[in-house]
Amino acid sequence: MAFSWMNTTPPRPSAVDARAATACAELASRAGLLYRLGYTEADATQRLCATIAWEFDQPNHQRPAALSEQAIATIVTDTYARKPR
Repeated sequence: MAFSWMNTTPPRPSAVDARAATACAELASRAGLLYRLGYTEADATQRLCATIAWEFDQPNHQRPAALSEQAIATIVTDTYARKPR
């Protein structure tokens, strides 16, 4: 017996890019918070890299290239350069 609520809609092709953009915006927001709390740029980068590594620790979750450690370091550097308030 088939149930209509068991049918799922396939993900949109742009969904991966949208999730990565949202994650980058969240990282920039977290970097701003860490800046305001007085963390150094290196400490903030290390904490955010560890957070993303933990979030994508599942075997079936691939870490997007936009969330590589180098990309996170760039986000933190750009955020710290703005000196958020």
